Amino acid sequence: MGLFENIQKFGNTFFSIRKHDGYFIIDLNFPSHWTYNNLYDADKIAVKVNTSTTDGTLVSFYCVDNLEGVKFLENEILSVIKINKDTEEKNRLLTEKTRELEQLFQSKNLEELKDIKFNMGGPLVPILNKKKNNEQFKQKPELVEEGKSKGPQRS
Repeated sequence: MGLFENIQKFGNTFFSIRKHDGYFIIDLNFPSHWTYNNLYDADKIAVKVNTSTTDGTLVSFYCVDNLEGVKFLENEILSVIKINKDTEEKNRLLTEKTRELEQLFQSKNLEELKDIKFNMGGPLVPILNKKKNNEQFKQKPELVEEGKSKGPQRS
């Protein structure tokens, strides 16, 4: 795989690659709402925030300049990017499903609403149980933000 393909893995977050004093450094420009703290192995990778604005944060991820270290760095960064993109998608889905639920509550009568059941069986339940027991998931970014609109109007 060539340099271009490797850089493309980082998507639009990529800013630069450099080497300095025995370190390999990858600079990424993250959206301001993304997080990276506690999402990488701090024993093998260091992070420095260069600039932070309302539009984004320029973050340098660096490691010892050797093949093993750089491969590990790449995988950790890709994991951080994936977690943040997944969180964005979850927030989008939560907003969409909340809107659908609000519409349902506005269109149905009270008796129909009392009979609503949520099916949480299937593959989601084991994932939720696994996450509860896994330390890694205890310090993830928040999925829900405080809303700015009023709830559904009652008839």
